[in-house]
Amino acid sequence: MRTKTMDNYLLDLIDRMNDTSDQIMEPGFESSKTISWKALREAEKLGDVNLVSQMIDFIDNEKNKKRRDKAYFILGHIAKNTDDTEAMQYLIHRIDKEKDKYIISSLLNRIAELNKPVGTDLKPIINATKNGNWLIRHSAIHALKNSQEEIAEKTLIKILDNSDDPKDLTYSNSTLNRIGTANAIPYIEKHLSSRKRDVKHSAKFAIEEIKKRNGIN
Repeated sequence: MRTKTMDNYLLDLIDRMNDTSDQIMEPGFESSKTISWKALREAEKLGDVNLVSQMIDFIDNEKNKKRRDKAYFILGHIAKNTDDTEAMQYLIHRIDKEKDKYIISSLLNRIAELNKPVGTDLKPIINATKNGNWLIRHSAIHALKNSQEEIAEKTLIKILDNSDDPKDLTYSNSTLNRIGTANAIPYIEKHLSSRKRDVKHSAKFAIEEIKKRNGIN
């Protein structure tokens, strides 16, 4: 469904992002020359906050999940390039609205790159960290990156204390590497002796970075 307020340029951009007409797998094929690849790079550069309301209106009314997925991509980059809190919070609230695991994962990956200041409602992300589907769960753990709410760190600490999934632990360590405080160090230290190399190394690097960031010797 196309909304009356949606700019024709944005509609065209979404269609180009979904265009696979020139993706012919044969010797010499270069993905960087395709219509969709060029459109994706174009979308990454958008930074006009005036487009936010149009994108929100489009997503709220669009029934085609592939077009919504590309709209999330556009809105995510506008939010990233402008630090727009309305777009950021809207994207977070859309997590519970989607059903397709790939779209949810992609949406969470967009959210991970956005600054989430104190006052941001992180509940949809936190709920997604408990999802039984590993793709959604791991993307949600990653999405807590750039969060300034204390609940983000507490959620990751809880995962470190309760999960046996090496990927859960590795991604939690990685996110704490970015947002963790001294409070997280004792919980991360428990995984320094892990038999899983990724878990052990991510714990080591997280502790080093947290100490450096917080001036701890």
